[in-house]
Amino acid sequence: MAKAKPRERLLDTATALFNERGVLAVGVNTVITEADVAPMTLYRQFGGKDELVAATLELWSSRWLDSITRKLDQYDDPKVRYAGLWDALGEWFAEDDFRGSYVANAASELRSEPGHRGHKVIAQHRQAIRGFLADIARDAGAEDPGKLAAQLLVLMDGAIALATVDAASRGTAARDARVLALAALDANAA
Repeated sequence: MAKAKPRERLLDTATALFNERGVLAVGVNTVITEADVAPMTLYRQFGGKDELVAATLELWSSRWLDSITRKLDQYDDPKVRYAGLWDALGEWFAEDDFRGSYVANAASELRSEPGHRGHKVIAQHRQAIRGFLADIARDAGAEDPGKLAAQLLVLMDGAIALATVDAASRGTAARDARVLALAALDANAA
């Protein structure tokens, strides 16, 4: 099996390290060493750490949304798909390496750097989630999918945050959010 290209190794390694330890805690030298690339490779590919961070946020966001979508694609019934979102989140919370949303964690870390390129990617991720939730809400019969998506985003963010900071809640956070999400759908039904 061929070794991944340097850019892919940098992205995969940096994404894992930043997600595990934090964006500010990991220096470029650690990424370079762990990815087994020459220092100039990072600068040629990304220009510096800020662009690397933005690229890792894009990669994580894409992989996360793809993972959730694949899990929901197993459901044909839109209401079962809507409820299945919370099951998919519960499965994610139960993973051994669960650390919460890398995007949300990075947003918290980067709040003191308002000009950081990562903020644009964070905003794009949030918009993609809103659109994803609005689609699920519309398909499940919501009268106002945008409004319901905003409510679901609050529930999702809360469940992720709770599962991240309270290990005892990992098994119940998504289940509890699911109950509220189903009630919100009933209240918003067309």
